[in-house]
Amino acid sequence: LLLRDTGVTAEPSQQSDTAAAQKAQDVCQPHHIHLSVGRIQNSTHSSMTVSFSISSACVGKKGPGKKSIGSVRLIGEGKDDDFLVISDGNNTKSYDAMSPRRGIKRYYSDLYYHFEIDDLRPDKEYSYECLLFKKDDMSSQQYLREDKTTLEISGDNTGVIARSDISTFTTPPAPGQWHSSGRTITFAVLGDLAAKEHSKKTIRHLDRHSESVDAILFAGDLAYPSKDHDNWDKWMDLMSKRDFFNAIPTQIALGNHDLDTYKHGWIYDINESVEIALAYEHRFQMPQIRPPIRELASLKGFTTSGQPTDFVPYEYGNAYYSFTFGPSKHIVLSSYSSFREGSLQHEWLLSELKSVDRSVTPWLIVMIHCPLYTTFKTHRREIFITEAQAILEPLFVKYTVNFVISGHVHAYMRTYPMAFSRRNPRGPVHIIQGNGGKAVCEPYYNETVEEWVAVRDQSQYGYGTLELFNSTHAMWKLIKTGHDEGGEFEPNLNLLDEIWVRNQLYVEEMSVNKDWEDNL
Repeated sequence: LLLRDTGVTAEPSQQSDTAAAQKAQDVCQPHHIHLSVGRIQNSTHSSMTVSFSISSACVGKKGPGKKSIGSVRLIGEGKDDDFLVISDGNNTKSYDAMSPRRGIKRYYSDLYYHFEIDDLRPDKEYSYECLLFKKDDMSSQQYLREDKTTLEISGDNTGVIARSDISTFTTPPAPGQWHSSGRTITFAVLGDLAAKEHSKKTIRHLDRHSESVDAILFAGDLAYPSKDHDNWDKWMDLMSKRDFFNAIPTQIALGNHDLDTYKHGWIYDINESVEIALAYEHRFQMPQIRPPIRELASLKGFTTSGQPTDFVPYEYGNAYYSFTFGPSKHIVLSSYSSFREGSLQHEWLLSELKSVDRSVTPWLIVMIHCPLYTTFKTHRREIFITEAQAILEPLFVKYTVNFVISGHVHAYMRTYPMAFSRRNPRGPVHIIQGNGGKAVCEPYYNETVEEWVAVRDQSQYGYGTLELFNSTHAMWKLIKTGHDEGGEFEPNLNLLDEIWVRNQLYVEEMSVNKDWEDNL
């Protein structure tokens, strides 16, 4: 429900000068604020999803926000750009569960709000704040009226319990367009982060250099919760300390550690079925095709460390989706939802690939947690890799995918443009960016580098940037943020990976020679 803002807002001091009001502000402060690109991106309209959470201590039976409703206020340049987006209850989520790591103590999550705000203009900066209102102060007549979605609010009924600081975001350029300022479009690429010391170094570096970053492509394995929801909270706390988290949309590919396995009882038995992606679906909202379908999964399908051994019953939702960002089309796939022929994900992927208009979005980027190619020893025999090579690679080659971005392997690798285990100037560039902070510890499968591998490293942490200059040229950079001083492998301090990539779609129209190949 959109409510037009008349410009009269209520500061906490206007509501009450008592200690109770300040306590409510502290307990109910919106936190873990983050963004995702919305589903609507066209020549005249854009959308952005703003997510935040309110603590269970606030919204519980005895909390100051037990009768409250969340909102996001957009602050535009003029009166017509100022409006509130009020929750209708369908965009709120919370959950509770138990896990072996917590003993008999049950975990109660925050209340998560996800607001997909549409009717925005492409390539425009908006300021916003997240608020929690007293529900009783909002007229029931306003909530029940269905004939009008834009309603005025005044100071008499804007009882704000708590509010966040004001942040800003910029909507993506319209499909096929670039920033009106002439600025290039840049994506930061991140994977396998966790909440360790090197994780902190990576996101601190990203935060300091985030001014030119338009969106973050996160190749999965975020928090490494290990069946403990408190680890999700610690990870969200870590990310929320950095300004980029509430200013730049983060697009996520499902990782195996994001699946995790949870149950409502205490004792785990191998014959039991458990919930998957419980926290992942509640805490984030990607530009979903449809609501998620999550069935219980048998524990027999997981190793003792939580690694799935076969595809899991998880479709749509945050599992797989697509979005457009100016001149680039992004397809985000799930390594762990079936992509075999005839599956829901496979049929959806075929439809997406066929519908891409490369005259509008000349760059086609796929993100999937498990790589199709790896030079490292770990994980290489998993079906999520072997079957992706057999089933997905022919599609990626046929439709001239430019980049396949992955994580999963705790190391770094970039291939030459390749197809079917051979260098091919029309094939995708495969990137493993699994060195965000969890570990860098992967031994090579062969001491001799495969002919399709351009750069590989097993010793340094970091992230990547993909900068689109025009429809034919992009630049890829590896950003190093540290190495394991006591690690197994000697750090390659001379490692440098900064290269121009020419769009494979146009490679036949260019002069392809050895010098060009050596530059990739």
